[in-house]
Amino acid sequence: MSRLRTWLSLGAAGSCALIFSVSGCAPDAPRALVLADGTGVVHSVGVNDRVLFFQQKTGRQVRVLVVPPEQAVLLAGRGEADVAVVPMDTSLKDFLAREDGTVAGVFTHKGDRMKVLEVNAQQHPKVEPKGAHDLASAMTAP
Repeated sequence: MSRLRTWLSLGAAGSCALIFSVSGCAPDAPRALVLADGTGVVHSVGVNDRVLFFQQKTGRQVRVLVVPPEQAVLLAGRGEADVAVVPMDTSLKDFLAREDGTVAGVFTHKGDRMKVLEVNAQQHPKVEPKGAHDLASAMTAP
C-alpha cells in the first residue's frame, strides 16, 4: 500500500509540474480570471472574441464558463466568477440587493445588448479587484 501511495504522490507532483509548464502559469503568476457567460449560443462567439482580445492585450488568462443566465448571476453572486455577461431581461434584484457587484455596462453583439456584471471584490475575497474591473471594462468597450 505504501508503494502505491508513493507512486501516486510522484504522479501528482509530476502532473502539477507538467500543468504549470504547459499552461504557462507559474505558481506566482496571477490566477486566470473567470467570466460567466450567460448570453447563449448566438452571443458566445462575440463574448469569446472580446475575451481573446483582452487576453492578447493584457497577457491575462480568462476562463469562460458558458452557463444559463441565472447560473451566471449565481456564480457571480458567490464570487466564483470575476465578471458575468447576461441578457438584459435577466433579474439582478438579489445580486444588487446583496451588493455582490454592479452592472459595469453593456456588451453589444449583433445588435443585441447584454449586461456586464463586475463582482464586488470587497464582498468576495476570491475576486481580484483590478482584474475584475479591467475585464468588465474590456467587455463594455465599444
